[in-house]
Amino acid sequence: MSDAIQAGAAVPARRAGGVALTLADVGAAVGADVLWCPDPAIPVAGVVAADLMSDVLVDARPGFVLVTGLVNVQVIRTAAIADLAAVVFARGKAVPPDVLDLARQMKVPAFASHESLFVAAGRLYAALGGRPAEAGARRQA
Repeated sequence: MSDAIQAGAAVPARRAGGVALTLADVGAAVGADVLWCPDPAIPVAGVVAADLMSDVLVDARPGFVLVTGLVNVQVIRTAAIADLAAVVFARGKAVPPDVLDLARQMKVPAFASHESLFVAAGRLYAALGGRPAEAGARRQA
């Protein structure tokens, strides 16, 4: 296995000074519009970026934020099943009303960013201190 982080691999949250990353920080880092977020002070345990929901189920941990280019109800269902802190929809795509309705119903905070998946994930990586994922968060080859 390579020491490089694999595509879709998760990065645990670790900020300088031990200050926890929050959903408000996530939104600010990616220039996101808040679609639904009842509590922006919710702490974030890490970030996972993927378009394959099966990768999210493998790589994410409870409290992580999902960054994805997919805009459908399966993203919200996956986030709820994996107990994720929030979803950031990347690439400036319009989020359909049924997706937002399900996000509210399943209590999954949702953000929309015009950034690409790569840029949004990179900004969150930097917000987390730019450190590589722990060995346990890497995908096994």
